[in-house]
Amino acid sequence: MGCVAAAAIYGWFAVRDYRASRLSSSLDAVSLQRAIALEPRDAASQDLLCRFLLFDRQEAGAAVPLCKRATELSPYQSAYWLHLALAYYRTGAEHEQQAAILKAISVDPTTPDVAWEAANFFLLQGKIAEALRQFSVVIRGDPSMVTPSLELCWRAVHDVGAIEAILPPDPDVYLQFVSLLTTKNEWEAAHHVWSALLRLNQGFDYHRALFYVDSLLRNRDVAGANEAWEQLASRSATLDHYSRPNNLVLNGDFAEEILNAGFDWRYSPQPGMAVSLDTTESHSGSQSLLITYSDTGSDSGMYEYVAVKPDTQYAVSAWAKSEELQTANGPCISVSDAYDNTGYALTQETVGTTAWHLVESHFQTGPATDLLAIRFTRDPGNTHINGKFWVDEVSLRADR
Repeated sequence: MGCVAAAAIYGWFAVRDYRASRLSSSLDAVSLQRAIALEPRDAASQDLLCRFLLFDRQEAGAAVPLCKRATELSPYQSAYWLHLALAYYRTGAEHEQQAAILKAISVDPTTPDVAWEAANFFLLQGKIAEALRQFSVVIRGDPSMVTPSLELCWRAVHDVGAIEAILPPDPDVYLQFVSLLTTKNEWEAAHHVWSALLRLNQGFDYHRALFYVDSLLRNRDVAGANEAWEQLASRSATLDHYSRPNNLVLNGDFAEEILNAGFDWRYSPQPGMAVSLDTTESHSGSQSLLITYSDTGSDSGMYEYVAVKPDTQYAVSAWAKSEELQTANGPCISVSDAYDNTGYALTQETVGTTAWHLVESHFQTGPATDLLAIRFTRDPGNTHINGKFWVDEVSLRADR
């Protein structure tokens, strides 16, 4: 008989808990109040009604006692303390809000979600130092929240040194900060963080840092871009292989990976032609660049930026080969100012079927030119062309 009574009591509690859970999930005030009446010690229902009043009804005053009761019933749920802090904030109870936030942090000091909420609360209060400490927890604990955290920190303090002080010694975090600053055209701050990144003396994939070189080039800071590239190359034996003695063109023999960034070759697909690396043909190395033409078009889409000096004599050259290249005007190597497109040089055209042969041109840069673009082009490009064109050992040297 006693077992039957115990089972009946247990069953009543189970049914009551199930009904309270169902009522809580319906998320309307009446149902939530019924859920609380059925199970007044259920912290989750108290918190749900608190949030319902806060967000749906905008009744912060009525929400406070419910949020407070949730924290009393379940004091180790940091989310409940944050909801209580929000309720206090909306009622203007700043002291109580501060206490609730601190309680949430003490309950859950290392969880990024809690730190994010706490940091934003502190920003609203103008407590910048406290906010930065919490953003540090977020940055260290959640890679997906690094950039949003840095964005808020920068908007709040606009002080690169203060933000650097909260960063972990993680190159990826520093790179995200550099990227954020370059998008905002904060070049001095970006250079500061870039320099701090290098001082970490930690290895990182140079591919992830090439955006900085590109950003500097877009900003017409050729010297800064060249310095950043050299800094990366000094830390990577692979990237260092892109340069060749006495040749300003990097990866001129196409032996290395095409980075499509920085001072290496870049490629933008163009109609009427296909660009590839050919391991069956080369002038001296293991492969060459092959451009296959099948229509009209001028620019192959393959090009490289080269840092140079103004008012200086240079010679551009390459080894070329062709097969059944049928056209009125064949491809050549062109050199122009990367920013204003002033043309400086065109090598000889290649047509028909030819063995490997040298094409070259001599020129002098203008008084303001410090960055050139080397391309494989035809002029004019509206004539039909069909066939194959190989190029290897592209070179740009000072012409003494």
